[in-house]
Amino acid sequence: MIHSSWRLAVLAAVLSTVACGDIELSCEPEGDEIPICGVQMPEDLAALPDAGGILVAEYGDGGKLPGALSWFQPFTGNGFTRLVDSDNIMVGASTADNWGEAGCAVPDLLSPHGIYLSPRGDTQQLLVVNHSAVEQVLFYDVLAAPDNTAPPSLAWRGCVTFPGDAVLNDVVALPDGGFAVTHMYQRQHELLAQLGSMLGLNKGHVWRWSPGAGIHVMANTVARMPNGIEVAPDGKSIWVNNYLEQELRQYDVATEQLLQTVQVPNIDNSAWLGDGRLLLASHLSPLTMFPCFGLTQGSCGAGYELIAVDTETGVTESIFRAERGGPFGPATVAIEYQGKLYAGSFSGDRMAELRR
Repeated sequence: MIHSSWRLAVLAAVLSTVACGDIELSCEPEGDEIPICGVQMPEDLAALPDAGGILVAEYGDGGKLPGALSWFQPFTGNGFTRLVDSDNIMVGASTADNWGEAGCAVPDLLSPHGIYLSPRGDTQQLLVVNHSAVEQVLFYDVLAAPDNTAPPSLAWRGCVTFPGDAVLNDVVALPDGGFAVTHMYQRQHELLAQLGSMLGLNKGHVWRWSPGAGIHVMANTVARMPNGIEVAPDGKSIWVNNYLEQELRQYDVATEQLLQTVQVPNIDNSAWLGDGRLLLASHLSPLTMFPCFGLTQGSCGAGYELIAVDTETGVTESIFRAERGGPFGPATVAIEYQGKLYAGSFSGDRMAELRR
């Protein structure tokens, strides 16, 4: 057991130093992929209601780079509009409206990861996983524009800070005004943490935060590299994508009991489709993705697949697949917007419209 684990660690370390393909700089459509360039690492996406556009988390490579929260409306042809970056993190702040924890320190850097948009009273709430000197979840109020050709405004509504060894990924809102957020692994050197996660030596879990009660680790959620997370439309259960476990798990929010498991390989983020199925972004070959990390220009073109899951039956269906070498990839998320599929990636300078 020790011998085979050592060989796996050495293999992974060697592969991390090998270039696995050319970077695609062209922004021309190819096949069913239509790249949309001019954005930094669009790791996560959220569709605004009433055809109000798409909110984009411009990833900062886990806090190594400054990122932004941006807006994209496909039919305007105006590209991406940055709404918040490190220079205006507290835009629109109000001392009367704090949705987070009292005394939470404003981050010194905006470097987003997962985002989640949901109704809150008569407005929309945006949750943002942020990497800076500390790991936090940020709250923003999303104020709609007069019409859907103009970007919304974001207003700061507080934050929640996590322990120093946390490495957060994705977040969802819960009915009590709180949220659940995935914690991939304990903080250490990035390569060591990922190797430890592969070997089962450095596991993650799901944190839950509730107003007035603070944070706790949700029971039964320990796994190797929890990644994306989604909440059921009724708010009673959450779905967690455990990347290295090759599975999707459903948990009851009230009891924190495991309800079911569906086998799906290498799953990143997820989003609900209009037909009620859960759409997962899956990576075809994670060990070919090393050139993608930290890439800010072009596309590494790593292969990916979008898999729809019937959460009642566990039946899965592949609805889009892209092999290596295209003008976009790998997808970390895909959402439906105005009858079309749009995908984002943790790598490169583009998102994509996908024809199916």
